[in-house]
Amino acid sequence: MNQGKEKEWQDKLVERSNAVFLVRKILGCTCPEEIFDHYQVQHNVFEAIPMVQLIMGNRLLVWIVDAAWIVEPGQTLLRLLEQGLAERESRGLNRFRLVVVGESLSWEKEWAHLAEGLGPKIHLHVLPEINLS
Repeated sequence: MNQGKEKEWQDKLVERSNAVFLVRKILGCTCPEEIFDHYQVQHNVFEAIPMVQLIMGNRLLVWIVDAAWIVEPGQTLLRLLEQGLAERESRGLNRFRLVVVGESLSWEKEWAHLAEGLGPKIHLHVLPEINLS
């Protein structure tokens, strides 16, 4: 499996307008405008799963993962959520959002309780695709 989607997302999210669109319009975050004044877009890997990592204004951590990399969703999503929470805590950030992109829309309903069990500032989003200009 190649990392084409991750590279495409990373390249597009370097543009501030795309980062704002993703966080505000797609994920529904109501973070203050100033978090977009300073943000980082990076490539990251967890358990051989490539992802795009956004750190927004030293407040919000977002991991974007292609659903094709997730073989056993229940176990893998929980490990990703737990590791994301640990990463958020170690960086002193406020929220963590795990975004899984692919044809697995039932996962959000089926596995949302995993994020809810970790706290109110942990979110799981499952999207069919991310359309950024």
